[in-house]
Amino acid sequence: MSWLRALKETALSGLKVERKRLEPLIAVRGAAGLALVFGAALALFGPAVAVSSAFGAFQAAIATFQRSWRPRPVLALLSGATLAVSTFLGYLTGAHVFLFMALLALWTFVGGLLWAVGPTAGIMASSNIAIMLVTVTLPTSVAAAAGHAAMIAVGGVVQALLVVLFPVRRWGAQRDALADALAAEADYARRLREDPTASFDPAPLMHARSAAAVTPRQARRRPAELHGTRGVAERIRPVLASLADPAVGVPPTGPARDRVRELLHAAGTVLDAAARAVRHGEAVQVPPAAAAALRTPDTGAVLSGPPRR
Repeated sequence: MSWLRALKETALSGLKVERKRLEPLIAVRGAAGLALVFGAALALFGPAVAVSSAFGAFQAAIATFQRSWRPRPVLALLSGATLAVSTFLGYLTGAHVFLFMALLALWTFVGGLLWAVGPTAGIMASSNIAIMLVTVTLPTSVAAAAGHAAMIAVGGVVQALLVVLFPVRRWGAQRDALADALAAEADYARRLREDPTASFDPAPLMHARSAAAVTPRQARRRPAELHGTRGVAERIRPVLASLADPAVGVPPTGPARDRVRELLHAAGTVLDAAARAVRHGEAVQVPPAAAAALRTPDTGAVLSGPPRR
């Protein structure tokens, strides 16, 4: 790929709206936190402190938008705390050009390393560096710098409290990851009807496995539909593949192949229904036609050997 084409694709991807990621309620909550922090700081401490606190609240709100497995309050607190530390250290070294440049180089290097950890950490680190270049110019003394840093941290605390008090789609990232995995398997089942040896991209299942890695405390609070469903999804995929593959399943033609196509279509429908239920936290609504296809009485007579098992 030429650099011109790569630049074009990058620009187009940046202009593309990911409609499934739009979360207006989260945006309203973040804006409310920003307005609350800015208004209170402006009334109590003046414009300079209000700007610092607004940056802290803004950065924390951006952190809560990221698709991360960590709890949103933790992201908001980490974002506010890291920006507060960056601002204070930046002011302390700001009077010495070489020290400040060394700090900026170190922060930039660490920010680059954090992109390897994940996009959430990378975005938080990169925006911290950019905002720090503004916030270090606001204080006029070491005591004032400490106060500005404290107000930046307060902005993160306020956003974290709003996330706790006004939650929007609890476990939303985990739900989306598991639902995407189920939807990918549904698409795989439908493709197997036409191509018995179709390939399967394991990325959605790997993503769901990462989302399922929670702490013991989180595991106790995890919704019931997120318990064990991923394991079932991982076991279903090889079953679908073996059922469709002529080498280990049914012959390429004949009544058995027709029944397998019917079963694969029903399996795709059921998996789609499960994906919708997991994504929205609702009960699974299996279409009657799909349920009837999976319960066909003569399936055992039509299929034999490994496909029947």
